[in-house]
Amino acid sequence: MSTTDTSPSNNGLAPESRSWTHLSIDRRSPGNCRVTFDHPPINTITATTVAELAELVGLIEQDADLNVVVFDSDNPDFYLAHDDLENDPSRTTALGVGPTGMHAWLDLLVRLSRAPVVSIASIRGRVRGAGSEFVLACDLRFASRENALLGQFEVGTGVVRGGGPMARLSRLVGRGRALEILPGRTRCAYAFWPPP
Repeated sequence: MSTTDTSPSNNGLAPESRSWTHLSIDRRSPGNCRVTFDHPPINTITATTVAELAELVGLIEQDADLNVVVFDSDNPDFYLAHDDLENDPSRTTALGVGPTGMHAWLDLLVRLSRAPVVSIASIRGRVRGAGSEFVLACDLRFASRENALLGQFEVGTGVVRGGGPMARLSRLVGRGRALEILPGRTRCAYAFWPPP
């Protein structure tokens, strides 16, 4: 397959068609794709991660053959950590707005949640802050009972995140359970209800 082939089943989601920095992509079949987060040491979300995910969501939206996208992590201890401003907050701010008119991070979350594919977060490890927002934007979440810790630490500091984790989570598990999960005081994953 050539890197310039733009047929729907190649559409940039073939591993050899683009060099990704924080992601690796395994196009297992025309209808199935696995995206693995690989940004050592803890998979922080940087401006580069946001730009790559925004581009990826655009490719997903255009790919008529794609039915399922599974997101996982190469690091068994960290699925997606929180934002890392790379000592330069202007890089994240400079990303601008996406097609929805929202900032790039919010834009990719909204577009992922509305994408014409089934998006699955296969969670093993810690998911905090912006990482939590990402998994909540996916259609389905499956988490390891042995090694999944989910939370929104901003709750403890009085900050309301812009990616909508509180609204999304309370719709999934109910208000009471969301209030247990958001501060990160529980190992119960979103995918399991009721808890064991």
